[in-house]
Amino acid sequence: MPNQNTKTQTKAPAPKTAPTTTNQTSKAHHPARTIFASIFGLLAVTLILFSIVAVWLNRTLTDTNTYVAVVAPLATKPEIQNFIAQKASEELVKNAPTEDLANALLPNNPQLAGLATEKLKLTLQPIVEKNIRQVIASPAFATLWKNTNQTAHAELISQLSSNSDQLSLDLHPLITDVIAQLKTTQLGDVSNQIEISPDAGKVSLKNSGIDKARASYKRFQQATIGIVVVALLCLVLSIVISVNHAKTIRRILMGTGIGALLLAAFIQVPSFIAIKTVDVVTQKAVVVIVQSTFHNLQLASLIIGVVCVAAALGSKLYQKMSAKKA
Repeated sequence: MPNQNTKTQTKAPAPKTAPTTTNQTSKAHHPARTIFASIFGLLAVTLILFSIVAVWLNRTLTDTNTYVAVVAPLATKPEIQNFIAQKASEELVKNAPTEDLANALLPNNPQLAGLATEKLKLTLQPIVEKNIRQVIASPAFATLWKNTNQTAHAELISQLSSNSDQLSLDLHPLITDVIAQLKTTQLGDVSNQIEISPDAGKVSLKNSGIDKARASYKRFQQATIGIVVVALLCLVLSIVISVNHAKTIRRILMGTGIGALLLAAFIQVPSFIAIKTVDVVTQKAVVVIVQSTFHNLQLASLIIGVVCVAAALGSKLYQKMSAKKA
């Protein structure tokens, strides 16, 4: 009889093999889809960055409130006030009668007797500059600057959007009011001798000039919309064509984020560049103008960059944590 203690032999279990699915196989072998997805992804990232700039530029140039919010603070910047005072004083000393300036600013000063004209001008310019800066630094000038820019921009956009046969930009009130404010300073007697042309500060375009300006304005608006639409189209195509949608989205987010951060850094570059052929006052004014004008673009680029990079890294981290739990 067979031994009852003998245990019934069982078949050894088959070794486990890694499951293979049709989906995994298909994801591993689609070079054509990967290439086209990469191309559209690169175009999407590039056009998204262009869209950021185009939308900001379009809104800044065509929206009066946004434009005024950008340029109005410039009048209160010391660097801009120094630049305007320096250039205006140079022109005033160059064109105004030297003796009249001397009598107005330094009356009965025996030290001026016998000075050559050029030396006299060099002596008078700092005093002229101080008086002009006094006017420019006043709250009245800041208000005047803001109101003049707001009125001029609103009229210009209205003319570009209509079928007006004339396109004009009128800054004449700004000039006349500044001259009027000079009368409250030591330059009062000299400012009374300044004759302002009725056309001073006025720029006009007629006939073909208007058509070109209006056509450029409309093309710019259409181009902005076109860039945004094409960017979204490339984004969708890249994701749809790709084999791994999550990875594609993550790469586009990372590319857009890095590009936006580089754009924000690029706007800061002028503050680190010194041009030997340009005087210090002008350089400081240029830096302030660039930083003030592009501040909103820089801030938007910085926020978009940080959000996109954080989203890409967060997505990757979440994927790894989910894989470990599985």
